[in-house]
Amino acid sequence: MNVLTPGKMRGIDTLATNEGVFAVLAIDHRDSLKAVLPGEASAQDITNFKMQLIRGVGAQASGVMLEPEFSLPHAIESGALSGTSGFMAALEAQGYMQDPWAGPTTMLEGWTALDAKRFGASAAKLLLPYAPERLDHAAQQRKVVADTAGICADLDLAFLVEPVAFGMNDADRPAVVLDTVRQLTDLPIDVLKLEFPGDPSHPEGWADACAAVDAACRQPWVLLSSGVTFEQYRAQLQVAFEHGCSGFTGGRAIWRPASDASPTLRHDVIHGEVSERFAELRAMAVATARPWRTV
Repeated sequence: MNVLTPGKMRGIDTLATNEGVFAVLAIDHRDSLKAVLPGEASAQDITNFKMQLIRGVGAQASGVMLEPEFSLPHAIESGALSGTSGFMAALEAQGYMQDPWAGPTTMLEGWTALDAKRFGASAAKLLLPYAPERLDHAAQQRKVVADTAGICADLDLAFLVEPVAFGMNDADRPAVVLDTVRQLTDLPIDVLKLEFPGDPSHPEGWADACAAVDAACRQPWVLLSSGVTFEQYRAQLQVAFEHGCSGFTGGRAIWRPASDASPTLRHDVIHGEVSERFAELRAMAVATARPWRTV
């Protein structure tokens, strides 16, 4: 089991609410964001969109997930990100969506955990294509995690891992997510960011699926949104919070209305519907999620 140092604990605290739960705005998307913004979005369009989200929702978020291509150092230099807000910095290179299983995860060129630390990140984040039944690939990915965790430990930087089983069948979801946790939880990971472990078609099994993940997981875990609708994400979070989940790191399920809106309407959508969505989920987390320090 990972032993948290005071430096890592402080980093995690800066990503959590005063109650110790996570209400994190996830906008570290790159390739996937290009795919949902209308038209041929330029790099500047993507950066502008992310800055609008931070300015509109960031004050409600306990932390923000960023990356060095479109949001760092922009969020800091522009003042969009408050000096009191914690942030996670993504480490992984893009391109994995073409074939997630082609090889082990690689890091962004010219960007390391040390750079994230220098920027003032509260934690480093690693998205990890992971299918527990792909034994050779899974072994490669665990080595990537262990190596990266060692670097973060040397830097006293908290480390969050986001395993994603691309192409997973809904019926296989409970077993795949649980097996993933079992294979990763003993590695020196500080927080796990997980896909929802329940089969969307069988909500009667959601509570058992979340409880099984919580029993297997040795570190705090949070729930990503996986591109589901807001209503689906809200329902998933309610069950997860009741069974040990320590919060959320929400992306498209929360801010998709803003990416669908025209640039002229985007400000109002962010300050209206998107902000209201985030506030609702944060209130749920504060009321029912498990504080990370009690795990």
